[in-house]
Formats: sequence, C-alpha cells, structure tokens
Amino acid sequence: MASPLIRIVAPLLVGALAGAGAIVGATLRRERARLELAPAPRPLAAEGWWSSDSSSSLAHAHPAVLIVDAGTARLVDSWDRRTRDRVARPVVRRTPEWPREGLLVVDAATGDLLAVVEARDGASAGMPAT
Repeated sequence: MASPLIRIVAPLLVGALAGAGAIVGATLRRERARLELAPAPRPLAAEGWWSSDSSSSLAHAHPAVLIVDAGTARLVDSWDRRTRDRVARPVVRRTPEWPREGLLVVDAATGDLLAVVEARDGASAGMPAT
C-alpha cells in the first residue's frame, strides 16, 4: 500500500522543492545584480575608475560622482553606479582643496575631491595629494 502512495507523492514533493529552489535562486540572482556597480552606458565627460571599473574599491567607496569644471564650478557630467544613471539633483559644493583650474571628479554626497582629470598645464593626477 505504501508503494503506490510513494509513487504519487515523491514526484510532487520533488517538483515542489525544485520550484522553491528556482524562486530562491532567481531572488538571489536579482539581488546580486542590484548590488553590482555598473559602468555608464554612454561615455562620461572624463573616463576613469569612476566610470568603467566596477570592481574598484574606490568605486564602492564613491559610487556617485560629479565631474566639475574647477574654474567655474559648473557641473559637466555625473554618474551614480547604484542607479545606473546620472546623479539625481546634483549639488556642486566647492571646497578649499580644489585647484583653481581643471576638470575634477568629486564625490556627489560629500564634495570630496577624488581626482584631477585635466589641469591647464597638461598634468593629470589620479588622486589628490594629501
């Protein structure tokens, strides 16, 4: 009597477990994709770790950046890796550490200077001197 019952219940149990596993797997895959930092779909005004290298520790520390003209404090471009879009309502906060001229990459949340991309003298630097 147990044998016919097992023949009916076993496939149903295996199917239910497989379905639950597929749901959990899809949820984990979606969550992992949400946490990944993606590069910009179109080139930014200046390319570097802030726009292309999603594995960089700096990219995780500063996921949203503004590219600013230092001379005018005018926003040139922005990128937020978390939303995979331009920074919503960017605010440029000039700080005393900024050079007078050049193209700067600054943290969108704090305004910290992250990189000097172009200086008038043609020099470029990856990180500001401290």
